[in-house]
Amino acid sequence: MPLAAAGTGMAPLWYTTRATGEVALALLTATVALGVAGVARFTTPRWPRLVTSGLHRNLSLMAVAFLAGHILTALLDTYAPVGWSAAVLPFSSAYRPFWLGLGTLAFDLLLAVVATSLLRARLRYRSWRAVHWTAYAAWPLALWHGLGTGTDGRLPWLLAIDAVCVLCVLAAVIWRLSVAVPASRRQAVAAASAVFVLATVVFVAVGPLQPGWARRAGTPVALLGHGSVQQTGTAAGTRTAAGGTSAASLTSATFAGGIAQSGSTQNTTVTVTADTQGSPHQHIVITLHGASGQGGGIALSSGRVSVSVAGGGGAADIYQGPVTSLSGDQVGAVLTGPSGQRVPVRVRLAISGGHVTGRLELTPGGDG
Repeated sequence: MPLAAAGTGMAPLWYTTRATGEVALALLTATVALGVAGVARFTTPRWPRLVTSGLHRNLSLMAVAFLAGHILTALLDTYAPVGWSAAVLPFSSAYRPFWLGLGTLAFDLLLAVVATSLLRARLRYRSWRAVHWTAYAAWPLALWHGLGTGTDGRLPWLLAIDAVCVLCVLAAVIWRLSVAVPASRRQAVAAASAVFVLATVVFVAVGPLQPGWARRAGTPVALLGHGSVQQTGTAAGTRTAAGGTSAASLTSATFAGGIAQSGSTQNTTVTVTADTQGSPHQHIVITLHGASGQGGGIALSSGRVSVSVAGGGGAADIYQGPVTSLSGDQVGAVLTGPSGQRVPVRVRLAISGGHVTGRLELTPGGDG
């Protein structure tokens, strides 16, 4: 269910980056699977080699085209400080440098394959073949790049796409082992494939699926929101350091949860409930009221954001306030804390069906 203010669009770069990345991975998977299975050299009276090799080549070019779109939109999106040099220089980005660097390596390898294919008539067969084989190395690099860099990698349907890609390549390897690989090499290839699949599963389980992955992956401190709004109120009943207990602080954090819609076309209520990753635990409730717009959006009439922050001794501090803006996938609000301080916030949402992920960001000095 899309969430957007009537008359405004979603964040096109954010969604296009993720969509083109997934399509590029699927096309690269098909290319690698066909290459591993040797389909490009397969020929029958019905499927001459010209057709099978052409399929392999065209899928490769499509993968490169979508990959170029993926990189371009990522660079144009100013939310993450990727930088233009990071598109060709691995591990040079300030944003998740290792995982982004894996994607850059994959892109560089594919560029080398494309360049040498265009110069095929001027290269020795062995040189061209050696470079061409590096395309197979680009696939695992691209897979791990997506798992480590993607901000929505915990979504079940995205994990399902990655699992299908792995299974497709694994099936191609198994088929090739059974028909064309010498017995002396079968065990080594089979063992390497099994190690890769196991390593991928373990990495996903202990990495992207765990709280705090954004920090460990190398997200800049400015995006993580290490700075928090400190409690300085002195009104009666406010918990302060002098009283022996400090109030819980609202912090920027990523979250995951659900979304529901109720009411009629002219009086719709959209409710988002989510919980943040890491510490402190924060429970977020966003309620939007208005008329349903075309394309599933909402013409906002009123809204409210509430954030419950876990504090010491099992207590929780409540920050709540009205929605001040709804623009595409971003909700702005000004919350009032337990000591009366005003905290402007911005909430970025990514919605898929009834699931929602995103990020709560403090915007001191802004209007939400």
